[in-house]
Amino acid sequence: MKKISLLVFALLFLQFSILRAGHTVVYVSESGDNRIAVFSLNETSGELDRIGAFDLAGAPGSLAIRPDHSWLYASVRSKMEFASIRVDPATGLLSEAVMAPAGSNSTYVHLDKTGNWLLSASYSEGVVSVSRIVEGIVTGAPVSSMVTGKKAHCIQTDASNRFAFIPHVVELNKVEQLRFDAATGRIESNTPPYMPGAEGAGPRHMVFHPNGRWAYLVNEQGQSVTRCDFDAEKGTLTERETLSTTPPEWDKSKGSCADIHVSADGRFVYASNRGHDSLAVFAVDSASGKLTAQGQTPTEKTPRSFALIPGGEEFVVSAGQGSDTLIVYRRDPETGALTSLKTYPCGKSPAWVLGVKY
Repeated sequence: MKKISLLVFALLFLQFSILRAGHTVVYVSESGDNRIAVFSLNETSGELDRIGAFDLAGAPGSLAIRPDHSWLYASVRSKMEFASIRVDPATGLLSEAVMAPAGSNSTYVHLDKTGNWLLSASYSEGVVSVSRIVEGIVTGAPVSSMVTGKKAHCIQTDASNRFAFIPHVVELNKVEQLRFDAATGRIESNTPPYMPGAEGAGPRHMVFHPNGRWAYLVNEQGQSVTRCDFDAEKGTLTERETLSTTPPEWDKSKGSCADIHVSADGRFVYASNRGHDSLAVFAVDSASGKLTAQGQTPTEKTPRSFALIPGGEEFVVSAGQGSDTLIVYRRDPETGALTSLKTYPCGKSPAWVLGVKY
C-alpha cells in the first residue's frame, strides 16, 4: 500500500510539473469591463477555458509581459496610468497591481530589451515616453518624453535596443525614428527624424522580422502592409513595397487595418482588417523579405487585436471588438493558412490579445 501511495504521489507530482512547465495562457484586455481576462489554451485541441480575470479601476488597452513572466504591464487608458500586475507563473493568474502615472492616454506599451524601461505611445496627445522599471514595477512618472505628433499608435525598439520607432496614422502618415539610450531611458530624434508613409497609408503598427533586416508596417487608412529595409547601424527605415490586405473588389472606404504580426520562423506576416473583418496572410521571401499575398481568412466583427500563440505558433487567437468574442484558429506552419476552430464569448470591447507560453 505504501509503495502504491508513493507511486500515485510521484505521478501526480510529474503531472503538475509538466503543467507548470508547459501550459499556455491568453490574456485579453476587456476594456469595456475594466478588466483583463485570463484564458488557458489547450495545446492539443486549441480549446480556450476562462480561468480567471483581474479587475482594474479603468479600461485596459495594450499589454506587455516580462520575459520571465513575473509581471504583466497594462496601459490603463481611461486613468492615464500604467499597471504592473504580478503574475503567478504556475497558473498565469494575476494579482496585486501597482499603479504609476503614464503622463498620457497610452495607446501602446513596449518593454525594452533590458526589461528596465516601459516605452509608450499616445494617440490622443501625440507623445511618446519612457518609464523606469525597478524590480519588475513601473516606478514614478516617465523619465523621458517627447512630442512626435498626434495619432502616434505604436512604439517598437530594434534588436540592438538603440533605436525606437513610432508609426502615426491619418494626416501625419509617418514613422518617427528615435535614438534610445537604455542606460538612462533618454529618447531623442534620429537623422532623418522620420520615414514618410506610403501615399494615403497611415502606418499604425510595426513589427521587425526575426532576422532584424526588415520591418513590416500595417497601414490603417491604406488597408495595406508595407515592407521596409532596416539599416541597423543608422537606425533608419526605407520603404520598399506596399501590398493591399484586402481583395481588389473591396471598397476601402468601408474599413481600416489594425494589427500585424510576423511568425517566429519569419516565413509569414499576418494583418487584421476591420470592416472586411479578416486576417490577411502574406508569405515572406527568405532572401529579400518581399511579400506575396496569400488571401484573407474571415474573423469575428472588428478584429482589432490578435496573437500568434508562442510555443510553435500552431494557434492564433483573434478578438472581435465589435462582437465581444474570441476566435481560435489552427495555423499551418508550412503554408501559413488559418483554419477556424471555435468562437468564445468574452467581455465588452476586447482591445488586446497576448499569448504566453509558461
